Order: sequence, then structure tokens, then C-alpha cells
Amino acid sequence: MTKVYDVAIIGAGTAGLTAQEYIVQKTDNYVIIDDGPLGTTCARVGCMPSKALIAMANDFHKTRYFDEYGISGTGGLKADHSRIMARVRSLRDEFAGGVVDEMAGFMDKVIRKRARFLAPDTLDLGDEIIKARQVIIATGSSPVIPEPWQPYKEFIIDTDRFFELEALPEKMAVFGLGVIGIELGQALHRLGIDVTAVTRRKTAGGLTDPDLQVYAFEHFSKEMKVALGTADITGRTENGLTVSCDGDEWEVDRVLLATGRRPNLVDIGLENLGVELDEKGMPPFDPGTLRIADLPVFLTGDANGQIPILHEAADDGSIAGYNTTSGDVSCFKKRTPLRITFSSPDIAIAGSSHRELTEQGIDFVTGKTTWEGWGRARMMLGKAAGRACIYAEPEEGRLLGAELMAPAGEHMAHLLAWAIGANLTVNDILAMPFYHPVPEEALRPAFEQIRDKIRAPAPEFELSVCGK
Repeated sequence: MTKVYDVAIIGAGTAGLTAQEYIVQKTDNYVIIDDGPLGTTCARVGCMPSKALIAMANDFHKTRYFDEYGISGTGGLKADHSRIMARVRSLRDEFAGGVVDEMAGFMDKVIRKRARFLAPDTLDLGDEIIKARQVIIATGSSPVIPEPWQPYKEFIIDTDRFFELEALPEKMAVFGLGVIGIELGQALHRLGIDVTAVTRRKTAGGLTDPDLQVYAFEHFSKEMKVALGTADITGRTENGLTVSCDGDEWEVDRVLLATGRRPNLVDIGLENLGVELDEKGMPPFDPGTLRIADLPVFLTGDANGQIPILHEAADDGSIAGYNTTSGDVSCFKKRTPLRITFSSPDIAIAGSSHRELTEQGIDFVTGKTTWEGWGRARMMLGKAAGRACIYAEPEEGRLLGAELMAPAGEHMAHLLAWAIGANLTVNDILAMPFYHPVPEEALRPAFEQIRDKIRAPAPEFELSVCGK
């Protein structure tokens, strides 16, 4: 007899596990199906191990300035790449192991098989078929090696394999300067690896503001080798590969492929849902409810290709968990967008990006600032660098978004996202304290520029009168 569940969750990553937290409050008749490694993408191969490597690389890099500070004797320091990677894996195993430990209380609900749709309510698990009144797709994402480069895959390291390296190659090409490419590329360079990054556009870390794109590209090009153009692999060498970029060719030991990840939707039977798939194999779904068409199937986390960030995946899991157990399908408004790249300086986008505002035809004014020459930034980084562009609507100066590349930018991005979420105006913000000397202090000139550009009059005095 075919087992019938109230809810089946395909995938035990962040979205799937967050959905489980909601579902278990309403029913014990659910199942989680996952045939891959447990522990979530973030903990195993993403945000956590990468930040461990970045922290070690930045600490080692800062020793270059010690003699200038008056601290002698650091010239003999060496980066033991094998020990560094072992330390990263140790921390990674701790993070991923913590996730698995948290699953111990419901491992009896986990089926370690691969699921494939036969119908919207029917799943083929290979040696058994189950039915579910509601299904959540939370299959995550994976890096993909393009077909022309498949013959060289033994020399290509994707982000799922990178942290398994027991030692680091001497020469490496990094294809892509998005979030992953700039984070890992800069970290490897700072650990003494001969890195050449290849990017098609003059930008880094997802920035879209034209001024910041050029600034970021030029900044990182001064620290490490960056080739502008189309990357290609042209052949093998005795121990590695020959790679090229628009006519220039050089030899490397390995290629780090950092050109993004794709939703894991291949061969899960989406064609059996009875809906038309787009050219990327994606079914139509409502981004507010995450429901596919009018089916009892929900598409969540990295699998839906929206914003592949942990807190977004967790929110998707919450929405799907609620909608599969509440009796009604509700639409939920997402949080203020927040994207952070842990480069040095940090790159971040809070709220709407320059590209989003422009493409949507939204009128806005811009305030700009810089951390170059800023005293505290010099103390933090060894060399002050960074710029920000803040966007506001032109009537009251209500904040819409910001893009920045700044020391401690991860923290400022949160403050800006919170201000946008709280619907604050530039006058509201200028009435708040700016401590000296902190990196946030450099944001004040940008807010003052916005105040001078908006149509609403500036207050006579920034401080409030007593009793009002």
C-alpha cells in the first residue's frame, strides 16, 4: 500500500529544514527526502568555510604592514597551506556537524533516497513510490562545469570541491569576479598563491552602480592580477592547464570555477507536473507564495533561482512550511534585500541596487562618499579605501537603496537595510548620532548631499527642541 504523507520535503538544506520547523508544529505525518551530504550548503561548502579561509588570509596579509607599524621580525612568517586547509575543514566539519546534530530528533523522518515526480502528489524514490498532499522542493543548487571544459574537469575546482583540497596549487586562475570569485580569489592571493582572476566586466562582488563598478575593478586590479575578457581553457600541460583571455595565454595548476551555481532541478521529474517549463527548466511560481502554478507544490531556497542567500532560503522555508500546513496559501512580503561580499574592503548592496532602480524607472537622487584618506580606515586596513553610493526618492529623501565598498561594510549595510526597512528619510538619519572615529561617520556626507538635492526643506536645526 502506498504511503501518503501530509507534506514531503525534497531536500534537507536551509530551506527544507526551516520548513520542517513549521510543519512539525502542525503534523507529524511528514517526510524529508535527501540523498546527498547533510549539513546545508552554507555550512559545508559556502558561507562558513569561506569566511574561515578569508579570516586566516586577512590576518596573514596584515603582517605585511607590521614593520611599518614598528613591529619587527615578521618577514620570516610563512603560510602553511596544508595546515590552513586542514583548519578550514575542521571548522567546516564542526559547522556542518552541528546542523546534523540538530536533525537527530527527527532523523526517523529522513529518507536517504532521490525523489522524482511522477505527478504533483506522487514521488518515485527508486524502490518505492509515496504520495504527499503537499510537496516542498528544496533541492538547493550546484556549480556547473560548461560542456566544452568537461575534458579538463580533473583540473577544475568548483566551489563544492574547493574546501576538500589538502594543499593549494601554486598557480591558479579564478574564472569570475562575482561574490565567490572575489572572496576566494583575494584570499588565495593573500595566502601567497599566484592568482589571475578573469572577468568579462569591470566590476566585482555584484556591484551595479557604474562608478562603483569601475572603482572596485581598479582597486582589486592593483592588489592582484585581473584579466578583462572571456576566459577559456585551451589545453593541458604536464601538471595543469593552459588558459586564455582574449588572446593572452598562460599556464596554471588549477582553475577555480566561480561563475555561479544553478538550481538542482534536473531529473526530478518537473515535466510530470503538467506545467510549462521555461528555457532554463524552471516552472512558473509565485514569488510571494512560492507555489508552482495552482499545484500543491512549492519551490524554495536556491532551487527557485531568486536570491541564493541563507536568510532568504530560510524565509522561503518558513513561507512554504506555513503554506503547506495552514489550510490557506498566503502571500508574504520579503525582507529588505541585503547582499554582502566578504572581500577587503567589504562589498554590499542594501535595498534596491542602482540597476534595479534604473530598470524599474524609479526616480532617485544619489549621495556619494569615500573612505580614502579616512583616518580610522587607514588604521583598520593599512591603506584606506572604499566608496559608497546611497539612493533616495527625491521628494522626502526616503532611503531606497545603497551600494558600497567599505571597511566594516558588512555592518553599515545592515544599518542601511534597517533604515530602508523602517522607511526612514535622510532627515531622520541625520538627526541620529555619528560617532567619531568610526567607519559609519563617512556616510554622513552622502546623507548631507541627498538632503541638499531633495525637494523637502532641510530642518533649521538637526537637533530637536526640548519638549517636542
